Amino acid sequence: MAAGPGSTRRRVAIFGGSFNPPHKGHAEIIKWIFMKGQAEEVWVIPCYEHPLGKDLAPFADRMAMAKLAFAKLSLPVQVSDVEEQLGGESRTLVTIEHLVDRNPDKRFILVVGEDIDGEADKWHRFDKIKALVDVMKVPRGPGSPIPDVSSTGVREAIASGDTSWRQMVEPEVAVYIVTKALYRSS
Repeated sequence: MAAGPGSTRRRVAIFGGSFNPPHKGHAEIIKWIFMKGQAEEVWVIPCYEHPLGKDLAPFADRMAMAKLAFAKLSLPVQVSDVEEQLGGESRTLVTIEHLVDRNPDKRFILVVGEDIDGEADKWHRFDKIKALVDVMKVPRGPGSPIPDVSSTGVREAIASGDTSWRQMVEPEVAVYIVTKALYRSS
């Protein structure tokens, strides 16, 4: 039986996304989670197959880059391939049900952007997600402590030949992207 409110279950923040590629803004979100004291661990979960059909770099590359991006944080962060294990189209609800079922000793907290209130209807069964886990809203936009960096911006800079993208990702991620020739225009 799962423990109730006030239990000593370890609080784990679920930080999911495409991580296509992971950038310094993602690392700052992880630091912010720990600074707020809301979790003892963060599980970074790259999606396996985007539910909206977005074109993504291969899953193995996104996993490798995520591990490189967050390794230097010296915080209890792990990058999980759970959505690859589940297979098919990634759905947050399915992932959460899987994690909750297999980790009764954990209290999960889903990390989302503060704009979730206007976006929740685009999520599959967000009402059920909220019934299973707490939701932590990360501030965005002007005044946010999180840098305004996006994976789309990184990919667009790479494709256009603009080298400024190297400042948006960890050096190890930049080397990986160049070595694997990811995100270059065709």
